[in-house]
Amino acid sequence: MRSQKGFTLIEIAIVLVIIGILMGAILRGGELIKSAKEKNFHNKLRLVASGQFTYLDRMARYAGDTTSPPDGIIDNNTTAWNELVAQQILQDSDQRHVFNGTFSFGGGVAPYGNYNYILATRTPMWVAQSIDTKIDDGVGNSGNVRWRTLTGVAYSGDPNNANNLYWWFDR
Repeated sequence: MRSQKGFTLIEIAIVLVIIGILMGAILRGGELIKSAKEKNFHNKLRLVASGQFTYLDRMARYAGDTTSPPDGIIDNNTTAWNELVAQQILQDSDQRHVFNGTFSFGGGVAPYGNYNYILATRTPMWVAQSIDTKIDDGVGNSGNVRWRTLTGVAYSGDPNNANNLYWWFDR
């Protein structure tokens, strides 16, 4: 009798099935993490906008509108955050988002000179597209949600590129 060493086809098939199941779980886990980050970003963006509306209800002006009398345009981001934190509407940590960027306020610039925006830096383009589709028209260079590359043109190319996202939240 000869002794044969090695794996049978059934043993190899079982190992391959187990590897396939593990790979599927890992890939699905990555998609869940990606989706959770997007939802976190979207929720925080809405929270920051809500903070401004809450401040407007309390103080009859937007936080960061430093003109006297107030003209409805946010002209000082630092003052805006200080006022929102002082009123305990938002926290300092709300200035940062899950993609290691920041939220800031501004207003009075083209294309909507009479309105205010939230700027989110370092926003991946796939997130910008998703947010634009949920809030606005889904087109990167039109509507109330816009994103652009460093040269000012609408998104094209790698969806993981991070650039600025603007949302005119009070328009």
